[in-house]
Amino acid sequence: MGSRIMHLIISNQIANKIPIPDKQSFLIDGVAPDAVSPKDLSHFYSGNHADYTRTIDYEGFLQKYQSNQNSAYILGYYSHLIADELWLSGFYLPWLKNRMEANQDIHQLYHNDFRLLNGKLLAHYDLTANVLNELVINSSIIDLDEVKVKEVKAFLPYLIEDCQYDKKELDEKLNVFTIEQIIGYIETSVEKAIFHLNALIK
Repeated sequence: MGSRIMHLIISNQIANKIPIPDKQSFLIDGVAPDAVSPKDLSHFYSGNHADYTRTIDYEGFLQKYQSNQNSAYILGYYSHLIADELWLSGFYLPWLKNRMEANQDIHQLYHNDFRLLNGKLLAHYDLTANVLNELVINSSIIDLDEVKVKEVKAFLPYLIEDCQYDKKELDEKLNVFTIEQIIGYIETSVEKAIFHLNALIK
C-alpha cells in the first residue's frame, strides 16, 4: 500500500483542487485507514491473493457509511481506499508481491525506498509545516467500526515523524521504485479520487 506520506500528499492535492469544506478532517481521514493493524477490516479487502481476486471495496465502504458520505472525514477515508486499490492493482499484485516472495532482500529494499521517498516526495510537492499544523483531531472526526478516534490520535505522531528527513537523503538512490513512478501513482490517485468525489460533493 502507499505510505503515510504518499496518502498525506494525495489528500492535500485533492483538497487543493476541489472544494473540501473541512480540509482538516479530510487530511486526517486520508491517512486514518492505516492507523490500525492488521488492515483487512480498515481497508475493506475482498477476494484472495491465491486466485488473483484480491481488491479493495471502496464503494462498499461508501455504502456502509452513506448516511455520512458527504462529510469530509468519510470522503478522506474513501479517497485513501481508492489510492490503495490503485497500489494493489498497479504495483503489488502485478509484480511487487512476486518479487518480494522470490527475493527476501526486496522487502528490506522496499521499506528503505519508502523511507527515502518521504523526503523526496515532501520536497517535490513542497509540503510545508502548515499542512502538519492541520493534523489536529476535531469534533467532526468520528469513531468508525474499523478505526476509532483514539487510534487515529495515537497514529498521527508517526506521520509527523515521517516528515522529518535528512536533506542528504534527497540524493540517495532508490532500489525498487523510481521517483517518476511514484509521482505518477500519486497523480493518478488524485485524478481518480477527484473523479469519484465530484459525483458526491454537492
